[in-house]
Amino acid sequence: MKSKYDGGRSARGYLPTLDGWRTLSIAPVNLPGSKASVTLDLVRAIAAILVLLSHWRARFFVDYSHIPDHRAWFRLPYRITDLGHQSVLIFFVLSGYLISGSILRSLRNGQWQWRTYLTHRLVRLWIVLIPGILLGGLWDWIGMHHSPAPALYLGGLRPDDVDLRLTLTLPTLFGNLLFLQTLLVPTFGSNGALWSLANEFWYYILCPLGWLALRRGTPFSRRLAYLALLFPLMWFLRASILRLFPIWLDGTILALLPTLRLTRLTRIGAAVLYVPLVLAFAGLRTGHTYREDFVFGLVTTLFFWIMLSATEHATGSLTTRLARQGARFSFTLYIVHMPALVLLTSLCIGTSVYSPTDLRHLAMALAVLLLVIAYAWLIASLTEFRTDRVRAWVERHLNLSSKTPSRRKKDTLVGAGR
Repeated sequence: MKSKYDGGRSARGYLPTLDGWRTLSIAPVNLPGSKASVTLDLVRAIAAILVLLSHWRARFFVDYSHIPDHRAWFRLPYRITDLGHQSVLIFFVLSGYLISGSILRSLRNGQWQWRTYLTHRLVRLWIVLIPGILLGGLWDWIGMHHSPAPALYLGGLRPDDVDLRLTLTLPTLFGNLLFLQTLLVPTFGSNGALWSLANEFWYYILCPLGWLALRRGTPFSRRLAYLALLFPLMWFLRASILRLFPIWLDGTILALLPTLRLTRLTRIGAAVLYVPLVLAFAGLRTGHTYREDFVFGLVTTLFFWIMLSATEHATGSLTTRLARQGARFSFTLYIVHMPALVLLTSLCIGTSVYSPTDLRHLAMALAVLLLVIAYAWLIASLTEFRTDRVRAWVERHLNLSSKTPSRRKKDTLVGAGR
């Protein structure tokens, strides 16, 4: 089974120049079928689960300092379920790597078109986002009006809670569909995870604008036009979205780097070191500066660079199958989990939170967790799994099919897909 990855070096290694690519003397790399692609799939799936776990634990359980007894046993589980922010940063690096590789590959092959590029990106985003937002709004409305705990939707219970009467509106809905959350409107309803989707979309616009403006092969008049669009857009995004753009660009750097020749033992060592570093960064984050985030982005980029040296063909092992399947619906899981989780929380425990030492409520929480995952898989089977088919239909109706390669490799991005 082929992966969905081709980070821009599907045949051999390249070094970038502003007007093209210079070939390196590196052994051919078949990234889509390699063990490296399995690693990327596995990381993407785990990151999506970690985001869900962070919201799940916050909804069901008390803070770590309030656990009445056996607290030491829960130190590691609480730290693991506090990795939602780091997981989003991992999404950004992977997204930058995959999307930048797609852009650079199109430019190198003389196939770049804004219309094709935007069609691919928007189909991939909207096929999940539109039903995800509509279903989320429905679950929020039901929770506000018919659940045993309407107070859960009115804000004030937790520091980051908002009053959904202010965010469950049509202007907010359409603003989120146009990726204007955190810019002109709040995130829609209880789905606070949508903040990063606005970042992703605008990074997709900034990256090709900047690259085409700098690329030597771009006509001078077009360079001026791209710069005239780029700088006002950066000014518009400066308050919230632009601050994390350097982390996304770490992925762009990764797409430009040559493939390393490293042993399996080196990759295992890198993974063994990276996992505790991720846990450590979760404890270091202050929330006031982005210094830790930038360092974490560089560490993650180095980790992926090492992992991409696994050019051997991937086998059909259980790990490979689990990684592929987990990655298939990771975007949907990210988009749809919050409203479903909040509704199920309101039905199960209302506004209460419990100690993880309470086995009855722990079992209930685990059942809700599995139910949310199953719900996301169901939505993905109706949306995300059909992305290629919908994209082909849109291309036919926009007369794009004849202008794109007949055999196009997939570039799945994290947090937003192919």
